[in-house]
Amino acid sequence: SFLAASSVLAHVGATSLAAHQVLIQLWLFLSLVLDSVAVAGQVLVSRALGAGNRAAAVEGATRMIGWSALAGLGFGIVMLALSPILPLAFTADPAVLDRVHAAWPVFALMQPLNGAAFALDGILIGAGDSRFLMGAMLVSSLVAVPLALLAVAAGLGILGVWLALLALIVVRLLTTGRRFLQRRWVVTGGLAGA
Repeated sequence: SFLAASSVLAHVGATSLAAHQVLIQLWLFLSLVLDSVAVAGQVLVSRALGAGNRAAAVEGATRMIGWSALAGLGFGIVMLALSPILPLAFTADPAVLDRVHAAWPVFALMQPLNGAAFALDGILIGAGDSRFLMGAMLVSSLVAVPLALLAVAAGLGILGVWLALLALIVVRLLTTGRRFLQRRWVVTGGLAGA
């Protein structure tokens, strides 16, 4: 999905591609920070399920989702507040800055969703539900990539591509969130996807 986003923006032009690189580098940095909560969720869930304590696994996982979404909300608020200043650390080119600002609100507003989605990834990994995660990510990509292509064909440029990336996260959140609520991952003594 991210390769497709970069590829289609390369066809739009160097300015949009440069703006995308500013946004994607910040997105990746924030994702790694948010993913640290997912790693904690992974450990808590695997420990609880390994000990046969389903209630602790669900309780810890629910807490991880909340904390991660809250951290993402904090990052989103900070990114919105820093929108006039932070992009200047990457470029002074007015045309690139214009394209960065076109997609910045989508980038910032993705952060709470990223937090919840990454926490759910960690929880399901901790539960041994990797097969499900593979399918969920494939479905998410099958939604996002065509949307990115359509966005560029429709002339929406970088904003359309970042809306497609938002769709990637929303579909990830919906698929993994549904799996979480169904509790099929709460399996002791074996793998959830088995």
